[in-house]
Amino acid sequence: MKHPVWIAMAAAVVAACSTGEPVGGATGSAGSLGTTGTAGHNGTAGTTGAAGTSGPAGTTGAAGTVGAAGTTGAAGTVGAAGTTGAAGTSGAAGTTGTGGTGGMTCAPGTGAVLPTCTPTTTAMASILDFTAVTGMDPSSFGPFNGVAFSGGTYAYPGPATGAACDPTIHLCADFSGMTWHITGLVHDYSGFGIYFSCKNDASSYAGIRFDVRGTFTGNGMGTGAVPAAQLTFNIGTQSDDVAAAYTSTPTTATWGTCVPTSCNQYDGTCSSPSKAIPLTDTLTPVSTAWTDITNGKPTASPDRANLTSFYWVLPWAGAGSAQYTVDLTLDNITFY
Repeated sequence: MKHPVWIAMAAAVVAACSTGEPVGGATGSAGSLGTTGTAGHNGTAGTTGAAGTSGPAGTTGAAGTVGAAGTTGAAGTVGAAGTTGAAGTSGAAGTTGTGGTGGMTCAPGTGAVLPTCTPTTTAMASILDFTAVTGMDPSSFGPFNGVAFSGGTYAYPGPATGAACDPTIHLCADFSGMTWHITGLVHDYSGFGIYFSCKNDASSYAGIRFDVRGTFTGNGMGTGAVPAAQLTFNIGTQSDDVAAAYTSTPTTATWGTCVPTSCNQYDGTCSSPSKAIPLTDTLTPVSTAWTDITNGKPTASPDRANLTSFYWVLPWAGAGSAQYTVDLTLDNITFY
């Protein structure tokens, strides 16, 4: 026979299971202690009721579902980088100062040693009238004694010493007409002049005079126009002539004392005073005062007490320029 307590406990468990309630994660309640048995009648001790069965442990509830991870918001758009400002304009570099002028770096050649020469005082006005010359070039005139007036004539380009002059390539001089008659082709730097054997002192005169005529005729060679017919008259003086040691022929004597800045005789730092003389086809007297002859370097006007030469230069623009033939006459070269 089952004990009433057991029946009651079993009923309770059945009732709990029949409700459908989830047991959840809580631990089941401890079973109730059995009812103490009724004491036996007539002295016999009742049997001690069995200990009530402990209820089964409650089932651990299933773990709750982890909620889905929240959607990560889209990354914000990165702002465009700021535009870099344009670089500032750099200031112009400062102008480098002109270098100081250095001392001479070239070694001059050995110049010709000239004899002592006291400038000759020119007592006569006439220099050359060519009346005493017949046919031959007066390559020299006067005694060349360092006292009396003397010198010679020249023209360039000219033939080699002893060779015949060819007017198709040279300037050629003829004195047979008792004048200085020059003909030839200008295809390079060209001119003619008179040199003196000793410096001449013409300070008692106001200037120089000569008769001149001339024509230029193109030959069709070269480029550009044939220049206007004119000569550049130059007066050589001691202070403006290049010192012999700095010329291309340093052993050839000159009275010059000018030292070219670059040691090149053609660098323009030594040049004679000059004046342009227009030409016509008629022999015309030209009078030129010392004060009208300028642009010398380093001395602008002629030092009339130390004259070394008179020379005339023909116009030439350089290689490739228009070539032309000349027909020139000079006569009656005098001081006045």
